[in-house]
Amino acid sequence: VFRPLPDRGIVLARIFGLLLVSYVAWMAVSLGWVEFSKTPIIWGFLALCVASGLALVVLRREILGFLRERWRFLLGAEILFLLAFLAFVLVRAANPDLWHPWRGGEKPMELAYFSAVIKSSTMPPFDPWFSGGYLNYYYWGYFMPAALVRITGILPTTAFNLAVPLFFALTVTGAFSLVYNATQGVRASRRGGRRPSPGRLGGPWWSGFRSPVAAGLLGAAFVGVIGNLDGAVQVVQGLWRKVFETGGYPAFDFWRSSRVIPAQENFDPSPLAFWVPDKAPGVAEITPHITEFPFFTFLFADMHAHMMAIPYYLLVLVLGMNLVVGLRRQGLRGISLAAAALALALGSLWVINSWDYPTFGLLALGLVVLGVYLRPGPDQHRARLGVSLLLLVGVGSIVAFLPFHQAYETFNSSLEPTKWHTPLTRYLWIYGLFLFIAGTFVLCQMRGGLARLYSSIGGWRKPTRSTPNGRLFVLAAGFGLAVLMAAAGFWTAAVLLACLLGVGWVCWTLISSNREDRAFTLMPLIWLAMGLGISIGVDFVRVTGDIGRMNTLFKYYLEVWVLFGLAGAYLLWLVVDSGALRRLAPPVRWVWAAALVVLLGSSLIYTVLGTRARLADRFEPAPLTLDGTAYMNTATHSELEQPFPLEPDLRAIEWLQDNVEGSPVILEAHGDQYRWNARISIYTGLPTVLGWPWHQIQQRTDYSAQVGERAQDVATIYNTNDLQLAGELLQRYQVEYIVIGELERIYYDAPGLEKFLTMEQRGQLRRVYESNGVLIFRAIPS
Repeated sequence: VFRPLPDRGIVLARIFGLLLVSYVAWMAVSLGWVEFSKTPIIWGFLALCVASGLALVVLRREILGFLRERWRFLLGAEILFLLAFLAFVLVRAANPDLWHPWRGGEKPMELAYFSAVIKSSTMPPFDPWFSGGYLNYYYWGYFMPAALVRITGILPTTAFNLAVPLFFALTVTGAFSLVYNATQGVRASRRGGRRPSPGRLGGPWWSGFRSPVAAGLLGAAFVGVIGNLDGAVQVVQGLWRKVFETGGYPAFDFWRSSRVIPAQENFDPSPLAFWVPDKAPGVAEITPHITEFPFFTFLFADMHAHMMAIPYYLLVLVLGMNLVVGLRRQGLRGISLAAAALALALGSLWVINSWDYPTFGLLALGLVVLGVYLRPGPDQHRARLGVSLLLLVGVGSIVAFLPFHQAYETFNSSLEPTKWHTPLTRYLWIYGLFLFIAGTFVLCQMRGGLARLYSSIGGWRKPTRSTPNGRLFVLAAGFGLAVLMAAAGFWTAAVLLACLLGVGWVCWTLISSNREDRAFTLMPLIWLAMGLGISIGVDFVRVTGDIGRMNTLFKYYLEVWVLFGLAGAYLLWLVVDSGALRRLAPPVRWVWAAALVVLLGSSLIYTVLGTRARLADRFEPAPLTLDGTAYMNTATHSELEQPFPLEPDLRAIEWLQDNVEGSPVILEAHGDQYRWNARISIYTGLPTVLGWPWHQIQQRTDYSAQVGERAQDVATIYNTNDLQLAGELLQRYQVEYIVIGELERIYYDAPGLEKFLTMEQRGQLRRVYESNGVLIFRAIPS
């Protein structure tokens, strides 16, 4: 599949292989051929082995030659994966807690869904928080680690803390592969236009930053390791307060850096706050903003859809690059295989995190058009090929996961104007490093072109093919629009539009040239342009029904970070490798280098201080472990200002894990999200009548009245003294196990809870567990 690329895709083998094995297993289960167990996973593994065996037979000589010549590179890639994986295993072992009353995040939801996918025998999985229903959620990201759990038998509460390091390591190695292939491809193409060889075209690994390996490592760091500039801002603000104000140096706030755009009530009057209102003038509402970046995502360790999708962003991008390059060199069979692989990877993004499908769908289809345009041959033949590939990638990405789409119902899938926009200072606070690098590259590239443009318009010559007057009109119109945006108060969008115009100029210059390295060089510029376009877009529109524009900004700014990180690493390498800096005056060159060092160092502050602060943010210090329930042995929690230990609930959970077969419905206390509610279903994966309400409303927007009905019914079952009414409701929801612990005693009336003892005496219930104040009854069928 990846033969056109310098590394032959070997670094991406884990991402692609995990996708293929999981896809075969999921499709077999979704079509009803087999239940979800070890069997379909083994089928997927065997299918991959057969395909790999056939490839080895057909390409044995080429594969062996590649291994002989590049074994050092392959060994280095394996070491990179292991280092990234084990580093985050250590991070998770230092804070493995899967819930916290203030910083619990959405781990309870994710663990419940993860466990439900593991326990489900059919697809779509049952919904652990809406008994009798199935997950109307992009659950496919959980299916892949669930397949590993099915094979290994690791407990979900431990597997959760291994899956996060897995996705981190896949992200780091995927980013490395993308930037490495782009830089190695450029360097190889410059050597006489020959196809990238599996040999050491990039030079030895110790050749310094100009090595493509170093560029790949920089890409891995930019995407997965560094943070935004808030870490440096916190340090400067802390020093200011310590020196010029009363009080000591404040503790580092790892959470704040993921909320860089403040709500209005979070006004900070200190001189270094750089506070700017984050909404349009005259808008009374206040919207929360989430500005996560990948390292925060992995550090906070919510195994949410946006985390699991990141490696598959990278897979789609590298397959798009692979197709663009392959269209110039491969026959129809190789092109079709590459396009089918791209369709499968793109389709997986929808079912992992549907928010990402539009962005990367546009990118994938755009890269198909670019690849066909760069392919030599008659226009008519290229047009037919282009239409065929667009259909294969676009339609194929949907058809590949048709069983998912047939069962999935979407809500609030349109766009509407947004009232809020991002302050320019805060945007630079987030992406300043990447924009500094991109701006350097674009200015270096445009310097000669702008000089020629100026000379050409001096005489107002008639436009010809050799003069850039057409581009002049586009630039003039674009800058005029930017001025109008700035006048309307959209300064960030205006500045980014000007940057986008510069990137477009460079892209057009490359496309118009006959340079052999066009295909590889254009890729990072397209990533950069898409990131700029998204950033402009979220200042004007949001997804309908969003909370302010919280999720719109959250999901799409994360995409922007990945796109900017990849492009920034490549462009920095290209600026250094091309010698463009040597043409600058020494003072300018030294100032530029100093600014780059300061920005790089500032971006690493969060990596160090944020990690330390996050690891300390838990119930209490405890030994290293990957058991996500270990904190419950000693933790004490309060609900409605009544403290109670969590250890009794843990013992009840363990009993249910050990003794309950299948997926019977349980009844437990119901309350607000992000609290201790639904704790039994979270840690067992067993379905409860109703879990966190807001998450169910999001899944069932058009049926949200049922959520309120269930909440009332749960309270009625626990509180009522009417045995007949309680029995009818238990039968309606097919409840088999009833839990009465300290949480239920806090939430519900004592007389209502005592009726379960009466029901036991009448033979309606049977007590199956009693320990440390926790009772579990099992309903006896009438």
